[in-house]
Amino acid sequence: MATAGRTGVVSTEFVEELFQHVPGIRNIAEIDFRSPFTLDSSNVTIPHWVQLGQLLSDQMDHYDGFVVIHGTDTMSYTACALSFMLGNLAKPVILTGSQRPLSAIRTDAKNNLINAIELATHDIPEVCIFFDYKLFRGNRAKKVSISDFDAFVSPNYPLLAEVGLHIDIKQNHREPTGIFRLDTRFDPGVFCFRLFPGFDAGMLDGVFHNGLKVVIIEAFGAGNVPVEDASLIPFIKKMTDAGRLVAISSQSVRGTVDLHLYDCGRRALDAGAVSSGDMTTEASVIKAMYLLGQFSGNVAKVRSNFGLSLAGELTES
Repeated sequence: MATAGRTGVVSTEFVEELFQHVPGIRNIAEIDFRSPFTLDSSNVTIPHWVQLGQLLSDQMDHYDGFVVIHGTDTMSYTACALSFMLGNLAKPVILTGSQRPLSAIRTDAKNNLINAIELATHDIPEVCIFFDYKLFRGNRAKKVSISDFDAFVSPNYPLLAEVGLHIDIKQNHREPTGIFRLDTRFDPGVFCFRLFPGFDAGMLDGVFHNGLKVVIIEAFGAGNVPVEDASLIPFIKKMTDAGRLVAISSQSVRGTVDLHLYDCGRRALDAGAVSSGDMTTEASVIKAMYLLGQFSGNVAKVRSNFGLSLAGELTES
C-alpha cells in the first residue's frame, strides 16, 4: 500500500492510527506500507508519477495487489499516468481516497479503503479507482463532485466491479498480452484549454509562439469549434503546418467526439485536428504527454498513435 500521507518510511504512529480507525483490514490481507511522497494532490507532477510508478514496479513481484491512497483532486490524472506507465500489468493497482478525513465520524475513507484492499486481492489486472462502492478503470474515471461521496464517474466505460452485500466483478477488465514493463517517459509540452462563446482566438498566438507541440481543445458538443467570428481554424492550420498537433476533446462528459458530424467539426478536421474520441480530457492530456515522451517529441508519431487504445482509455472506431 502506497500513501501520500508521509515521507519515506511510514511512521509507526500513522500505521497505528490507521489500524485503530479501520481494524478490519488486518483480516483481509497482509499489508505493508510505503510512502513515496507527501503533498496535496494538486501539487502532484510528472516526477511524482514516475516515483510512484517506479515504486510499484520495484515491488511488483512481491505482492498480489496494490492500493494507492491519493487525494481526490488529481486522482484521475495519476491513474491515467500509471495506466500508461505500467504496461501489461498483471495485478490490480487501485487508487482510492475520501471526501472526508479518516478521523471524521461520517467519513467515507473507511469503506473506500476496506473495499479497495479487498478488491486488490482479486484478479483485476488494471490501474483502477475505487470510490463509493464502485471500481472504475482508472483512465476512464473523472471527479465530478466536490461535496458528494459519489464523487467519481466513468462516463464512457462500464464499471469493473461493484460492492454491495457481495462483490460483483463485471469481467470488463483487460488482460495482459505480454511481459510487464515500466516506461516513465513523459514530455510536458502539452497545453489544454476550454472554449467558451466569445473566446478570443488571438490569445492563441502566445500558445503557438511558445513552441508547445500538442494542444488539446475542450470544444463544444461532438467537437465543434468556432469557424466564423473568432475562428479557431487558422490556429489549427498554423499548428498543423508547423508540424504540431491539435486534438479536439469535448466539454460534454458522455459520448464521443465526431469531427465528421457537423461543419464546425469538419472544418477543424480539414485543418489538421484529430479527435479524442470518447477519452476524458484527463486521459487525452496525459496520453499526449506520454506519447511525446515515448517518441522523443516526434509529433508525427504522436498523431498516428493518438487514436489507438494504449491502456483501454479509448474506444477505437
